Amino acid sequence: MQKTSAAQLSVLAIIGITALSTVACGSSTKSSSSESAPPATSASVAAPASETPVKADDRLEVGGSIASVSGTRIEVSSPQGAASVALSESTRVWELTPAKLSDITAGTCVTIRPASGAEGGTVVADAVVVGVNKNSECKKTNAQDNGGFPRSPMGGFRGTVDSVTGTTIALTTDGADGSKINTTVQTNDLTLFADRHLVKADAIVEGKCIVARGNKDAGGVLQVDSINLPLVVNGACPLPVAN
Repeated sequence: MQKTSAAQLSVLAIIGITALSTVACGSSTKSSSSESAPPATSASVAAPASETPVKADDRLEVGGSIASVSGTRIEVSSPQGAASVALSESTRVWELTPAKLSDITAGTCVTIRPASGAEGGTVVADAVVVGVNKNSECKKTNAQDNGGFPRSPMGGFRGTVDSVTGTTIALTTDGADGSKINTTVQTNDLTLFADRHLVKADAIVEGKCIVARGNKDAGGVLQVDSINLPLVVNGACPLPVAN
């Protein structure tokens, strides 16, 4: 066997040291590059979806929970997304507070939202809301009197209470031709009773439910002329219903 000389060992040692140095430098450079890589940007985080207003008569309507209030701007959050609305000094703000059957007496103006039945017959009430219309009169405004809630597929109508017997309300409404229409309104444990009244803008606070109606401006913000602050229904804020 041929022996390896000392000179050859020295050459091999130098080659080995050089190779290790090269690997070490390469490793150091890779580590430095990794450490200096920019952090992930927020571009990959999806923005909340925008709530699409629904058409309500000749206006647009959004609803949900008030996420924040800043000056005249209100941010609304709902399962359908987020929306921004703006109010002005002329915006009318109505709030609904809990009521009970004993608050309903002869002469009271109420809006009836049927669960079944129709005006002029016997109605089982989904909701009975005390309160006059915007002209301070107990007159029907149209076939969709909503009592401060979003529009109901069953409609709604406003009238004057004639009497209350047990859980039944005798109601009189005005016909389009000036005639009087008598309706028997039955209530039960599922009927929601509320009182609707005008309030100041400072009643609009985070966490309350809201239904806002108006039209969009050139910037796409809903400029509202009326706001209702309804009650929570079945654990959630009521949402608008399209025409």
